[in-house]
Amino acid sequence: MIGTLNTSKRAVTIIGAGIAGMLAAYTLDKNGYRVTLLEEKQRAGGLLQTFHTKYGIAEAAANSLLASPAVRNLCRDLGVELVEVRKESRARYVLRNGKLRKFPLTIRETLDALGHAAFTPSINHADELDLEEWGRRHLGSAGVEYLLTPFVRGIYGVQPAEVGVVAAFPKLLVPPGRSLLATWLRKSFKRSAAKKEHAHMVAPKNGIGDLVGRLEEHLAQRLGDRFMKGVKITAPPDAPNVLLATPAYTAAQLVEPESSLLAESLREVRYTPLVSVTAFVDRNSFTRPISGIGVLVPASEKRKCLGILFSSSSFAGRVTDESRWASFTLMMGGSKDRQWVDASDELINNAVQNEMNEILGIRGEPLEIIINRWPRAIPQYSIELPKLWACARKTWCATPGRVLFGNYTGQVSLRGMIESAASLG
Repeated sequence: MIGTLNTSKRAVTIIGAGIAGMLAAYTLDKNGYRVTLLEEKQRAGGLLQTFHTKYGIAEAAANSLLASPAVRNLCRDLGVELVEVRKESRARYVLRNGKLRKFPLTIRETLDALGHAAFTPSINHADELDLEEWGRRHLGSAGVEYLLTPFVRGIYGVQPAEVGVVAAFPKLLVPPGRSLLATWLRKSFKRSAAKKEHAHMVAPKNGIGDLVGRLEEHLAQRLGDRFMKGVKITAPPDAPNVLLATPAYTAAQLVEPESSLLAESLREVRYTPLVSVTAFVDRNSFTRPISGIGVLVPASEKRKCLGILFSSSSFAGRVTDESRWASFTLMMGGSKDRQWVDASDELINNAVQNEMNEILGIRGEPLEIIINRWPRAIPQYSIELPKLWACARKTWCATPGRVLFGNYTGQVSLRGMIESAASLG
């Protein structure tokens, strides 16, 4: 979140009723502000939505989140029941040479990575450091290929070279002259001393859409006619507090009259296209047991998907009959395979069937697939993004009462946005 509220004025207008805007409205209303929430579309919630089918539930975007205190508090207040990831299904895999591996490095590669981590000192150019450069310095080439690449492809749909360490993973920064291993040991000791509680992975029992729906219902009751959908906003309203909870490209249009410099920076934010496909399959089509959270796919494997979530293996209630059916979510597209967002249903269906066959050993056609295409799904947290944040703080957001909040302002995860919104007011 960028900017601050004018706390002497207890009214705020929020533009955008995606998850960011609704979370901000929820917290500010709770803290005594008179909130007006405006949304251009007829549906609130943005990318987040749950589809209910004969076989089970399919998520349009996020499938789960980490249960930090802010997440648990919000869900408790809204009456959203959370289920934790199954204890017997917490394994995570990386695909290497066509096989699922819990740890994808060889012994020699592991020793090489440890050598880099222990003995290679950091250098002082953090603002220009991308994750690939960081990884080659502190983990070695195999660490980049089989640890970092599948990880960032699974989260952002991009390659490590497209991710800025300061923007996306500031906790990975290593002080100049110090090694990665020494830095991690120091941080680990401090965490142990603080006895920080571990946040478990959870999912709403009835899907992410249940959280979004209950939040929207709560706001409709609390705000009444101050929660308006289908309202086209072309300029920020004349209000003491304005919070723009829109994508960067929409925020650019709104701030243009007051700051062309910030508008230009907002337009330069690049978004990654993604396709999310939930496939329901008959358990009789399994050729081997499948258990765990999912598998991430390095670019070097040259597969059509970025990764596969084992949805019904991870959480209870994802399918209506667990004895007969199972569900998986495949992520496709990303910055290197943009064509998938424009591919036909038939082409995607064939690709999904092939990927599940060759990676997981699942034979035959899925019982049903649910396809969600997002031409601009996730903002790219490149080395350029912090420059936008700095520009915003010096221009439009320098005035109290002017705030930018979205998945491009510092938190891309649902958990992160919940925590950011909880700090408002």
